[in-house]
Amino acid sequence: MKLEPREKRMLIFGGIAAVVILLYTLVLAPLAGTLSGKRGRIPQMEKDLVRMKAMREQYVEMQQRLREAQAAAEKRGPLLTEIENITKRANLSGKVVSLKPQPGATGEGFKESIVEIRMENLALYDIVNYVHLLEKSMLRIKKLYFKPRFDNPNLLNSTIVVSSAE
Repeated sequence: MKLEPREKRMLIFGGIAAVVILLYTLVLAPLAGTLSGKRGRIPQMEKDLVRMKAMREQYVEMQQRLREAQAAAEKRGPLLTEIENITKRANLSGKVVSLKPQPGATGEGFKESIVEIRMENLALYDIVNYVHLLEKSMLRIKKLYFKPRFDNPNLLNSTIVVSSAE
């Protein structure tokens, strides 16, 4: 079977066209789609990078605060003792009803001590001053409740939950 030169040219051009179409559909089109998809993700990835850098800064800051809290805890000693000393400085020793240690969280290189302080017959100024002294001593106020007394609405009963990193 002998082909005419015209038929040979048609077969060659047809073969070239088939190769070009296959090359485009199997290689170039998927590559272009992937490339455009990746270009579209660049702005989102840049935002993610900025957010990660901010989170890293927060992490470093939190690590620094933890080290400071641990250093302060080493200086002051046990949490109960420190709370008793602060209570004496605030002249509220007679107002304390109870000091209850509670279980705290523990982690890698971190231990949290928690104490619940119940006090009665306090003026609002006394509570604010006491909380200020606690925070000044690098203690964290986790919860603060107070309510007026039934017999004297000018005085308050208070429950304060204090924590410290050790």
